[in-house]
Order: sequence, then structure tokens, then C-alpha cells
Amino acid sequence: MYLRSSKDRSDVSIAAQRRELQRLATERKLEIISEYTDVVESAKSEHRPGFQRLLTDLKSPTRRWGTVLFLDTSRLSRRRYVAQVFRHEARKRGVDLFFAKVPETDAISQVILESVLEAMDEVHSLMSREKGLAGMAENVRQGYRAGGRAPRGYRLKTVSTGAVREGQEVTKSVLEPNEDGPLAARYLKARAQGLPRPQIRRELSIPWSYSSLIAMEWNALTYAGHTVWNRHNEVNPGGGYKGGKKMRPRDEWHVKENTHPPLITQDEAEALLNQLEHSTHGEAVSRARRGLSGHLLSGLLRTPDGRHWEGWRQSYRLKQLNGGKGRYVQKEAVDGAVVNQIVADMGSEDFINALYAEAKRESRTMEPDHAAPLREEARQLAAQIDKAMSLALQLDNPAPAMRKVNELEARRETIAEEIARLAEEDAVRNAMGSVTRDEVAQLVRTLSVEIGEAERPRLKGVLQAAVEQITLDPANLHCRIHYRIAAGRTLEMASPTGFEPVSPP
Repeated sequence: MYLRSSKDRSDVSIAAQRRELQRLATERKLEIISEYTDVVESAKSEHRPGFQRLLTDLKSPTRRWGTVLFLDTSRLSRRRYVAQVFRHEARKRGVDLFFAKVPETDAISQVILESVLEAMDEVHSLMSREKGLAGMAENVRQGYRAGGRAPRGYRLKTVSTGAVREGQEVTKSVLEPNEDGPLAARYLKARAQGLPRPQIRRELSIPWSYSSLIAMEWNALTYAGHTVWNRHNEVNPGGGYKGGKKMRPRDEWHVKENTHPPLITQDEAEALLNQLEHSTHGEAVSRARRGLSGHLLSGLLRTPDGRHWEGWRQSYRLKQLNGGKGRYVQKEAVDGAVVNQIVADMGSEDFINALYAEAKRESRTMEPDHAAPLREEARQLAAQIDKAMSLALQLDNPAPAMRKVNELEARRETIAEEIARLAEEDAVRNAMGSVTRDEVAQLVRTLSVEIGEAERPRLKGVLQAAVEQITLDPANLHCRIHYRIAAGRTLEMASPTGFEPVSPP
């Protein structure tokens, strides 16, 4: 007998099927000598361990049985071609199939009945799938998780929806940061700045594998505080992903913004995704992202109100907002115009003068130890941690106190990062005070030459070193370039038209 339990039929347990088939065997005076079982396996696939053993033994010349018992046709398969192939193999080898829930009729009616039941099984499977996908999509639209584990750095938090079903309160799950959150944030922020994974992993003593780190980077929008669903293609029954690609194009992702506390900024998330989409590391990765790799300005191109233009085929696309029309612009036209303007800007004496003036202005904005309040908070946190640790050592159950310690340690680590960042900014401002105009001019000329000579995909990286963002107004297609020129770290200024400075991110 063959037994299969599934998530779609929780009322049909393995034990209940076994009792029913033992009764059927007794009625037919059959002795059960083998049992094949698949627990919580989908009938949509023939790649079930128990089913595969059954199929192998069916074809074996040493087989000792001539009948297979099933509870109903859906236990065999919800795919008609799988059921029909199995029936054909059984008939060819003289093996009878009996179904406890299917009435016996004459041979002609039996063929019709089997075909109808197989079709109903497949329809049920397809309807269940559609309803499941629709339910997950609705969860995402409401800001809840669609299922699955929490990504590293977060934990699942159960929340009440206010609804009641069958006398039970209906709950959903959302994300909240856990004790790994600060480390995950530090890693992702460093990767967004372009630092290599081995270096970050070594310097932060990260214990996670490289495959886990890459998965975290692909999940960048989740770490920016958004709920994301439908990123992955379907898995083939025999392994691998449909179409040979794991990730769907980004315009097929379902994104609900601002559903949980972020660990990184939206800009950092876009930088991470652009690095992955334009990566040349490995032919497989390159093939999977090839559809998006030709968009030179993806991640940099925005509207004046902060929305992102997305790379789509041979265009940049802006999705609809509040029922309004979307907008498309030709990729090559925008890429060419922007690159030409950047090269022209960098050949301008006005641009060099403005950049030099911005460097001097930055050096004069020094504040007297503006990290002092954070240092005081870090000192107070250290005292609280010591107190909580002493209390934990005295308690029979130290778990609550240790959870408090973990919370305080996470906050202290975040503050330490901010203190280090402020110290680095102070050092850069000090260095800018000694920068000469000739040094600024040499820096700009070097970047101009690299931009003029670089080929894709290296040109993308060069542009990211020189440009903070590019605003393209969908109403009139006016474009403005906001520069970020590396000088030890970065200093921000706006395009030569007016030379208004851009606030640091």
C-alpha cells in the first residue's frame, strides 16, 4: 500500500489511511507485505522518496507483490500525466491498482471515471496553488510576512489582526531586529560602500558563510524596512529554477514599503542590488542578471521627489503613482546624455573651482567634539551592562537578565559605530583644509579620463564613485547631476548649475 500525507489535506493522516487500506485488504483477502510512505509531500511532483521506491520496485523482476492499494486517486498524483504513466507501467507488468474511495464499475465506465477523477485532482491542485499565492500576496499588501523564516538580523513577531476565525484570534507575523541586527547592518553598510566580502568578513569576525552573505545582499530591500515577496522563480521538480534563473526581474517583485524597522537605508539597499545585478563574478551569476546589466544609471536615477527609475528592457521606467500614468525614457539616450554632461562638467574650470570651494567649506564646519553625547551614553550603557551581568549571576534563571544584556550590547555597538563614523568625518574635514586647488583639479581630471575610457561594466563603478544621484523630472525630462567626488572619503556638492551643495547622506 502507498500512503501520502499533505498540507492540503490535514484530515487524512498516515494512520487513518493505513487503517482504511488494511480494511480494504481484509475485504479483498489480500496480504500487505510492503508499505511505501511519503509524509507531507506534494502530489504535484513525482519526485517523492516513497513514490520513487514504489516505482522502482514496480519495475523490478524480483517484485513479490501484484496489487497496490491507495486511499484515493489524489494520493497517487494530482498531475494527470504522472497518474497515467504509473497506470500504464502497472498494466504493462500485470499489477492491479485499487482505491478505497473510488467505486468499482465496468471497464468502460472505469476509464471515464479515472479520467474525470484525475482531472479533478489536477484542478484542485491548481486552485489550491492560486488561492495560496493570492493569500500570500494579500498578506504582503497589508504589511505582513508571506511566510518563511526571518532573514538573519531579524526575528518573527506575532501580531493580532483583530479578526477571529472559528473562535480563534487570527494572527500574522512581522519582523523586528534581533541580537544579530547590528552585525548584519554593519556588514550590509560596508558592502554598499563597495568593500569586498572577504575583507568585511575578516574585520567584523562574521561567522556566516559567503552564500548566506550573498543571500542577505539580495534581501537588501527587506533590510531597508520593506516586505518583499515573489523574488524567486519556481523550483523545477527535478531541481533548479524555471528558466535557469533564481531571481525574477525586479519589476515582478511585490514590495510593501516601511513595514518594519530598517537596518540600512534605501540608498544602501539600491547600491547593494545594483552591485549584484551588475556583478561579473561567475558566468552563472552573469547570465541570471543579464537582462538588467545594461542599465548604466539604475540605482542612481531618481525623480525630484525621490522615486527610482527602474531599468526595463531598453528603457528606464517610472511606475504609476496614485493612479497616474507611468513614464518610459530610452536608456541609450539618457545614458549618453548623462555621461557626456559629466565629462563636460569635469573639463570645466568652474566645476573645479566649485569643488575646491566646497572642500574648504567642509573643513570649516568642524564642531567641537559633537560625538561627546554619544560617548556619555556609551559610558552609561557599559554601567548598565555590568549591573545586569552581576544580577544574572545571582539569579536561578538568568535568561531575562541576559536578554537585557543583549539589548544593551546591541545599542552600545550601534553607538560605537556612530562614534567611529563621526571621528572619520572629522578626520576627513581636517584633511580637506589642506587640499590645494591643483590636487582637486588632478582628481577631477583622473575621474574624467576614467569615465571617458572605461567600458561597461566598469563604467558603472566609476560613475558611482563620482555621482551621488541623478534627478530626472518625468514632467519635463530636466536632468540634474549631484556629484560625490572621492577625497579620502567623499565630499558632496551639486552640479555646476548654481553649485548648491547637497547635504551628506
